[in-house]
Amino acid sequence: MTYAGIDYGTAKVAIAIPEAGLWTDIVLQPGSNLEALTVISDAAWNALTEGGATFVVVESAIVGASRNMRVGVSLGMVAGALCLTARQTGAAVALAAPSEWKKAVTGRGNANKEEIAVWLAVHHPGWHARCATQDSVDATCLAIHAKGLMAR
Repeated sequence: MTYAGIDYGTAKVAIAIPEAGLWTDIVLQPGSNLEALTVISDAAWNALTEGGATFVVVESAIVGASRNMRVGVSLGMVAGALCLTARQTGAAVALAAPSEWKKAVTGRGNANKEEIAVWLAVHHPGWHARCATQDSVDATCLAIHAKGLMAR
């Protein structure tokens, strides 16, 4: 199996397939939701097929994390587009809450961004060096979580 992790927001998406040596950061340009979802879907398809991902973990949207309903709906749309695209490549897909993957990977469900980056740098320095952004670090940890889920 080849494991992938996907971290996203409303302005960018990070995809990591560490075992394939593939990290992709997608920065979205302002535009309509449909345009953004098309860019996300196309880039995810390309990365997942190029990296040969067979199991993908996508970070789930945190319900109520944003008081702005438009942001919450946008995050849900991005998550849905990513899950559908991953399934269409033939990969198995799972959603993981931030506290779930953080606890499984670092041992602390409430680990902050800096702690997650330090953990990755200590335990997987080569992969950490390939991460251009914190989103890439998170996506890499989601891929590590994917591998752990399959080992259970």
